[in-house]
Amino acid sequence: MTMRAGLWTGLPDLERAEFRYQVVACAADVDVLIDVLARPECNDGMLEHFGRPVDAEGESDHNLVLAVRGPWGYLNYVDNEFNGWPKGDQDAPYVDEMYTDFPPGVGVPLTTYRAILLEFMVTASRPTVVDWYEEAELFHSWRLQRMALHKD
Repeated sequence: MTMRAGLWTGLPDLERAEFRYQVVACAADVDVLIDVLARPECNDGMLEHFGRPVDAEGESDHNLVLAVRGPWGYLNYVDNEFNGWPKGDQDAPYVDEMYTDFPPGVGVPLTTYRAILLEFMVTASRPTVVDWYEEAELFHSWRLQRMALHKD
Protein backbone atom coordinates (compact mmCIF):
# COMPACT_ATOMS: atom_id res chain seq x y z
CA MET A 1 0.00 0.00 0.00
CA THR A 2 1.06 3.57 -0.53
CA MET A 3 1.25 6.43 1.93
CA ARG A 4 2.07 10.09 1.61
CA ALA A 5 4.25 11.90 4.12
CA GLY A 6 4.09 15.65 4.42
CA LEU A 7 7.19 17.12 6.05
CA TRP A 8 7.72 20.53 7.63
CA THR A 9 11.23 21.95 7.47
CA GLY A 10 12.52 25.33 8.54
CA LEU A 11 10.13 25.96 11.42
CA PRO A 12 9.72 28.06 13.49
CA ASP A 13 10.72 30.60 10.81
CA LEU A 14 7.43 30.78 8.89
CA GLU A 15 9.04 32.94 6.19
CA ARG A 16 11.41 30.12 5.23
CA ALA A 17 9.37 27.10 6.31
CA GLU A 18 8.49 24.56 3.64
CA PHE A 19 5.98 21.72 3.50
CA ARG A 20 6.85 18.95 1.06
CA TYR A 21 5.25 15.63 0.22
CA GLN A 22 7.09 12.34 -0.06
CA VAL A 23 5.68 9.01 -1.28
CA VAL A 24 6.15 6.06 1.08
CA ALA A 25 5.47 2.74 -0.64
CA CYS A 26 8.06 0.25 0.65
CA ALA A 27 10.39 -0.48 3.55
CA ALA A 28 13.21 1.54 1.95
CA ASP A 29 10.87 4.56 1.75
CA VAL A 30 10.09 4.18 5.46
CA ASP A 31 13.82 4.24 6.18
CA VAL A 32 14.22 7.40 4.09
CA LEU A 33 11.27 8.99 5.91
CA ILE A 34 12.83 8.26 9.31
CA ASP A 35 16.18 9.64 8.14
CA VAL A 36 14.52 12.84 6.91
CA LEU A 37 12.55 13.26 10.14
CA ALA A 38 15.82 12.90 12.09
CA ARG A 39 17.47 15.84 10.31
CA PRO A 40 17.82 18.94 12.51
CA GLU A 41 15.99 21.12 9.97
CA CYS A 42 12.94 18.81 9.90
CA ASN A 43 10.37 19.85 12.49
CA ASP A 44 7.70 17.20 12.08
CA GLY A 45 5.55 15.47 9.52
CA MET A 46 2.21 13.87 8.88
CA LEU A 47 1.41 10.55 7.30
CA GLU A 48 -1.64 9.70 5.23
CA HIS A 49 -2.49 6.19 3.99
CA PHE A 50 -4.13 6.02 0.57
CA GLY A 51 -5.87 2.74 1.46
CA ARG A 52 -8.16 4.37 4.02
CA PRO A 53 -11.55 6.01 3.46
CA VAL A 54 -12.02 9.68 2.70
CA ASP A 55 -14.95 11.91 3.61
CA ALA A 56 -17.35 13.70 1.21
CA GLU A 57 -14.79 16.48 0.68
CA GLY A 58 -12.04 13.98 -0.11
CA GLU A 59 -10.31 14.51 3.23
CA SER A 60 -8.59 11.62 4.96
CA ASP A 61 -10.27 9.89 7.92
CA HIS A 62 -7.00 9.80 9.87
CA ASN A 63 -3.82 11.66 10.67
CA LEU A 64 -0.47 10.54 12.02
CA VAL A 65 1.81 13.29 13.29
CA LEU A 66 5.44 12.18 13.21
CA ALA A 67 8.71 13.40 14.68
CA VAL A 68 12.16 12.03 15.41
CA ARG A 69 14.32 13.50 18.14
CA GLY A 70 17.65 11.77 18.70
CA PRO A 71 17.12 8.04 19.32
CA TRP A 72 13.34 8.44 19.74
CA GLY A 73 10.49 8.30 17.26
CA TYR A 74 7.28 10.11 18.20
CA LEU A 75 3.83 9.51 16.77
CA ASN A 76 0.32 10.78 17.44
CA TYR A 77 -2.33 8.58 15.83
CA VAL A 78 -5.79 10.03 15.17
CA ASP A 79 -8.75 8.47 13.38
CA ASN A 80 -12.52 8.45 13.87
CA GLU A 81 -12.25 6.00 16.76
CA PHE A 82 -8.94 6.77 18.48
CA ASN A 83 -6.60 9.61 19.39
CA GLY A 84 -3.38 8.85 21.22
CA TRP A 85 0.29 7.92 21.43
CA PRO A 86 2.31 4.71 21.68
CA LYS A 87 3.22 3.51 25.14
CA GLY A 88 6.89 4.25 24.67
CA ASP A 89 10.02 4.11 26.72
CA GLN A 90 9.69 5.88 30.07
CA ASP A 91 13.12 7.43 29.44
CA ALA A 92 11.88 9.13 26.26
CA PRO A 93 11.75 12.86 27.03
CA TYR A 94 8.89 15.15 26.16
CA VAL A 95 9.01 17.23 23.00
CA ASP A 96 7.81 20.75 23.70
CA GLU A 97 8.48 22.98 20.74
CA MET A 98 6.58 25.82 19.12
CA TYR A 99 4.82 23.61 16.56
CA THR A 100 5.44 20.10 17.88
CA ASP A 101 4.78 18.53 21.25
CA PHE A 102 4.63 15.02 22.63
CA PRO A 103 4.23 13.92 26.26
CA PRO A 104 7.13 12.23 28.05
CA GLY A 105 7.25 8.45 27.76
CA VAL A 106 5.62 8.21 24.32
CA GLY A 107 8.82 8.14 22.28
CA VAL A 108 9.88 4.72 21.05
CA PRO A 109 13.28 3.45 19.91
CA LEU A 110 13.76 3.93 16.17
CA THR A 111 13.62 0.17 15.49
CA THR A 112 10.16 0.07 17.08
CA TYR A 113 9.19 3.28 15.26
CA ARG A 114 10.12 1.65 11.95
CA ALA A 115 8.03 -1.43 12.84
CA ILE A 116 5.04 0.82 13.67
CA LEU A 117 5.28 2.63 10.33
CA LEU A 118 5.76 -0.59 8.36
CA GLU A 119 2.74 -2.21 10.02
CA PHE A 120 0.63 0.86 9.28
CA MET A 121 1.77 0.80 5.65
CA VAL A 122 0.67 -2.83 5.28
CA THR A 123 -2.58 -2.79 7.30
CA ALA A 124 -3.79 0.85 7.06
CA SER A 125 -4.91 0.37 10.69
CA ARG A 126 -3.56 1.50 14.04
CA PRO A 127 -0.52 -0.71 14.58
CA THR A 128 -0.59 -3.46 17.18
CA VAL A 129 3.20 -3.77 17.53
CA VAL A 130 2.88 -1.39 20.52
CA ASP A 131 0.27 -0.66 23.15
CA TRP A 132 -1.33 2.79 23.11
CA TYR A 133 -2.25 5.62 25.46
CA GLU A 134 -5.56 7.22 24.66
CA GLU A 135 -5.41 11.00 24.67
CA ALA A 136 -7.58 11.19 27.81
CA GLU A 137 -5.03 9.11 29.74
CA LEU A 138 -2.24 11.66 29.28
CA PHE A 139 -3.83 14.94 28.24
CA HIS A 140 -4.40 16.51 31.67
CA SER A 141 -1.09 15.42 33.21
CA TRP A 142 0.83 16.57 30.10
CA ARG A 143 -1.03 19.88 30.08
CA LEU A 144 -0.07 20.50 33.73
CA GLN A 145 3.55 19.57 33.02
CA ARG A 146 3.67 21.94 30.04
CA MET A 147 2.18 24.76 32.09
CA ALA A 148 4.83 24.20 34.78
CA LEU A 149 7.58 24.28 32.14
CA HIS A 150 6.43 27.65 30.86
CA LYS A 151 6.00 29.41 34.22
CA ASP A 152 8.30 32.39 34.56
